[in-house]
Amino acid sequence: MTLHTTDPFLDPTSLPVADRGPWLATSSGGMWSIHHPATRDVDIRDIAAGLSRNCRYNGQLVEECDFLSVSEHSTLMAEWAVRNGLARSREDALAVLLHDASEAFFGDMVTPVKNLIPDFKKIENLAQSVIIEAFGIGPENVVIRKEMIKLIDTRIRIDERDFGIAEPARTAGKEVIWADDPSLGSLGVQIRGLNPREARKDFLETFLWCIETLPARDQSIDNILEGHAQNARTHLAKINCAVVVEASPQP
Repeated sequence: MTLHTTDPFLDPTSLPVADRGPWLATSSGGMWSIHHPATRDVDIRDIAAGLSRNCRYNGQLVEECDFLSVSEHSTLMAEWAVRNGLARSREDALAVLLHDASEAFFGDMVTPVKNLIPDFKKIENLAQSVIIEAFGIGPENVVIRKEMIKLIDTRIRIDERDFGIAEPARTAGKEVIWADDPSLGSLGVQIRGLNPREARKDFLETFLWCIETLPARDQSIDNILEGHAQNARTHLAKINCAVVVEASPQP
């Protein structure tokens, strides 16, 4: 018999994931609880895997663009925020990089459909809050506000439409964005349309760069972030090894 340190009826997250109701399998072999996620279930490898394999705009891209992942979208936003002085610390940069992290488990549902399903938004918001907590970042140590991240997210959609959406939907989509602010411009970032493995590698490298290079605002989360960083380094080595094997000449 398994003993729990807290009452599972008061705290379902004290139970194993399989005992918390519906769950999803994760890339690392773990499980993600839909209704009762816990911070200990969060793994940067699962986030990188899910985001890099989720295609923006439900894959409805021009023929010349095979793929545009959520992880490339997130990486470009974080890099732009740092480059333009809006994310000055590792905590701020991670808040931008992980702003869509819940989509690693639930997919990138297009906004018009998401707005029709209130319960989906509740589940997604719950997952996002748990993920952010698992990385030790929150209002107490993040300066960049949610409204600014949302603005960056809106602006990059103009770049993405120019890259991968055909007319007349390209212009129509921009007009929806400009309805609130006709002066809003794109970020001007270079979108490459990386394949999932390349996008996953780029995302993990950016994650490590944020932790290892940018100044820290909150030293108390060093150990938390280092645990995630070790997982990221291990997975990057696995990706690089796979690339070398594929590139080796066949006998």
